[in-house]
Formats: sequence, C-alpha cells, structure tokens
Amino acid sequence: MKKIIILLFLLMHSPSWGHPIDAWIDEVIEYAGGETKINPALINAYAVNQEKLDMYRVAHPRFNFPENIKDLSRAQAKQILYYFWDNYRFSDYKYDEILERVWDLMIHMSMADLDVAINNCIRKYYDFDDGFYAPFGSIASVQLLNGMAPKNVPEFWKILNEVKY
Repeated sequence: MKKIIILLFLLMHSPSWGHPIDAWIDEVIEYAGGETKINPALINAYAVNQEKLDMYRVAHPRFNFPENIKDLSRAQAKQILYYFWDNYRFSDYKYDEILERVWDLMIHMSMADLDVAINNCIRKYYDFDDGFYAPFGSIASVQLLNGMAPKNVPEFWKILNEVKY
C-alpha cells in the first residue's frame, strides 16, 4: 500500500505530465512565497526579480504593473512567468531533464548570466569555439539544446548542473 501512495504522490507532483507550465509556475510561486531577501541585489516576489519585472513592464506597458518588485502581486508574478515561458520558447524543449534545469536557472539567474551560462554549456557540449553565440531562447539555442541524441541527455544535464547561481 505504501508503494502505491508513494507512486501516486510522485505522479501528482510530476511537472512533465499535462501542462508543465501551470504546475511549475504554481510550484515556484508557492515555494518562493512573497518577498525573499537572500541577496539584496536579487530581491524577488513570487520568483520574479526586479530585472524580469522591468523587462515585462517595457514589453507590456498597458498592464501598468508596479515599478517596484515589492509591490508585485501573486497574480502579476504568474503573468510574468507565463510571459517568460512563452517568449523564451520553454514549450519547445524536447527533453524534460533539460527543460527543468534551464527553467530553474531562469528563475534564479539574471537573464544576462543565463545567456552566458547556456552558451557556455552549448559550447562545451558541442565543442564549439569561443566565438559561438546563440541568444538564449532563440530558435538556434533551443534547437541546439534539443539536437542531441537521447543517450547524451544525462551528459548534457551534468554540464548544465555545473553552472552555479
């Protein structure tokens, strides 16, 4: 009986079934709660930091979102996370293992740092020269992340896992 309960628990908490974005956004907002102050430069509300709020405000001024991250509501944070999911092509990822890690990095890193980290990972995996660059979330970046054989996904995940934030 315990095995069945554990299996049901794992299935209920598996973000790769159904619509992962809904589960992941709810989970990250619940985990992050309100404002966190781990690093004053990265103060966030519901897993959205000031940088992402500013980016969203520029892209969607008609919504009149607050200027300060401390004034962001849970519903507004959810809207911003959906925006990043859509605009950085998270639904185009082929492998859940990579999708989950990149999503986690996106939540915890600045977009500039994430761009550098993903490019470094792609360069290392494919053995590209230092001049290689594909903007994070571009079709090229996603295709390169999707372009490996399934047997190589664990190796690539290890490379992504080396990235510290």
